[in-house]
Amino acid sequence: MDQKKYTYQLKQVRHQIMDWVERDKERIVDFFSSLVQCETPSPPGDTREAMELVKSYLNNEGLSYKEVNAEETMPNIISSVQMPSEGRHLMFNGHLDVLPAGDEPGWNDDPWSGKIADGRVWGRGTSDMKAGVTAMLFAYNYLFQLRDQLKGKLSLTVVSDEETGYGRGTGYMFEQIESEMEADCVLTAEPSGTDAISYASKGYMQFTVRVATRGAISGYPNESKSSIRISSDIIRDLDELEDIKIEVPTSIMGIISDPLRHERYDELRGDGAADILPLITVNVGMIKGGSSPSVISPDCTFSVSVVLPVGTDAYVVFSKAREIVARYPEASIELEGVDSADVSNPESEMANILQETVKGLGWNKPEMVPDVAISDCRYWRYRGTPAYWYGPDGSDCSAANESVSIEELLHIVRTHALAAAQYLIKELDDTEEYKREESEVSEIKMKYAAHKPVIKSVPPLRVARITAKAKSFNHIDTILGPLFDQLYLSLTEAGVSVGAVPLATYEEDEEGNGYELIVAAAYPVGPEVVSGDGFEVVELPGFESAVTTVHRGSETTDSTWNKLRRWISRQGYRPQEVYREFYIVAQPNPRELWATELQQLITRK
Repeated sequence: MDQKKYTYQLKQVRHQIMDWVERDKERIVDFFSSLVQCETPSPPGDTREAMELVKSYLNNEGLSYKEVNAEETMPNIISSVQMPSEGRHLMFNGHLDVLPAGDEPGWNDDPWSGKIADGRVWGRGTSDMKAGVTAMLFAYNYLFQLRDQLKGKLSLTVVSDEETGYGRGTGYMFEQIESEMEADCVLTAEPSGTDAISYASKGYMQFTVRVATRGAISGYPNESKSSIRISSDIIRDLDELEDIKIEVPTSIMGIISDPLRHERYDELRGDGAADILPLITVNVGMIKGGSSPSVISPDCTFSVSVVLPVGTDAYVVFSKAREIVARYPEASIELEGVDSADVSNPESEMANILQETVKGLGWNKPEMVPDVAISDCRYWRYRGTPAYWYGPDGSDCSAANESVSIEELLHIVRTHALAAAQYLIKELDDTEEYKREESEVSEIKMKYAAHKPVIKSVPPLRVARITAKAKSFNHIDTILGPLFDQLYLSLTEAGVSVGAVPLATYEEDEEGNGYELIVAAAYPVGPEVVSGDGFEVVELPGFESAVTTVHRGSETTDSTWNKLRRWISRQGYRPQEVYREFYIVAQPNPRELWATELQQLITRK
């Protein structure tokens, strides 16, 4: 495109957007206030009332959408506008569920009041992220009206279940309509503060440790160990996770090593924030055990969250945690979820557009910063799509009297509308230098540690499973997917909480009848779960001697199994026809970081 024509067109679009925001000031604030009044705490995550308000706005503006819902109480929508000319696909993304409210001391009003006072809108979720959803809705509508002057495609996704991260929002939409969710760039308005644009997030791992002993009256410690004391020892030992070394990307190392950038990051994110950027941190968030001071507790359970910096191999962290827990035979560990850290290029085209847009509006030029908080940006960053968030101040997003200034709200509307317009005005030829703009997740590709086979004992494991028969290993892949889908549905319908680490087992079919293998899809379950409609609960036997190794990536495990069998033979062992695969790191994490642990029973030749 001719530069003069481009500059003129951008100027006209800018003028129109600025006029519309000025015209709609009161309407924008009123919508924002109404959205805050819709109670959407997560858990339980019921966003239906808020989504009806969003859908009403879209309907009134003539904007079509469709729902893609994992659960009735957690609706998700996508709306798209195809411009007249070919171009790139830009995605707006926001969530309606918010943190719970009411237990924090100091609320001056009802947390769901949406009160407009002192130049601010007050209430839970104002900053995280109902101001952002409001801003993107209006920006999306403005760009729809300007579609004849734009190129490519613009989409808006408004989702549920972002705060809990259980995948019933953006993650579910990727599972159901992946091609529609794929984009060239993503913008969201999570609370970054107007002086910062977030281009990276740390990851999170959650697991639960259960300790069980015989128990006894407090005066008889000779009869039983205390589950609470054992838990205390494990909690202390879990600090060893913080000693794991990682390779930090250069964009983040620059903040750590440059004194001026280090100081500035602390100004933006709090004293000491720069120091913990490269560190794994461990938090025990919940603990439950005991019934009386006069009883040596027979049971104790605690939940752990491990924050994973960019560059961390989640499998290494979980393996270390499992090793620590295994030091105590009374204890067991259950992995509940892993979301790897995610990162985009802080020097991309959109990063530059956002910075210059904010500066052009008379605000301080925002700095590109990595963040600790997780967001739905990860679903795109994991796929190599640049994704950024720029939103209001969120320092009180989990505290009493959360609020957002009206000035900031209107600024976010202008910023997202103008930045998106600039991105969508350019001809494809004008963006050649950015065509292969990839997420910096490539920096951590293939950085995982090599894992040699290990011989060890394997404890028994209680699982819920369903089985099928396969004629050979070549038929397993086509059987397992439907089995897991069926098992997940049966367990959720029975009210069973499904864990994060599914496993598959393969055993020789002793009955024969034309089949070679019995294939099972399974999830670990607790002692309270019993067999139900569509699944059985069994205890998989432990192995005195099993060889284990790790398969990395999303490709079939065949080659890793073949290497493992050769290794077994060279070591003088005989493989038995009992195989297990544990899918420890899998979706939605980057495919190159997937970790499948293989276990095979062995005997001496």
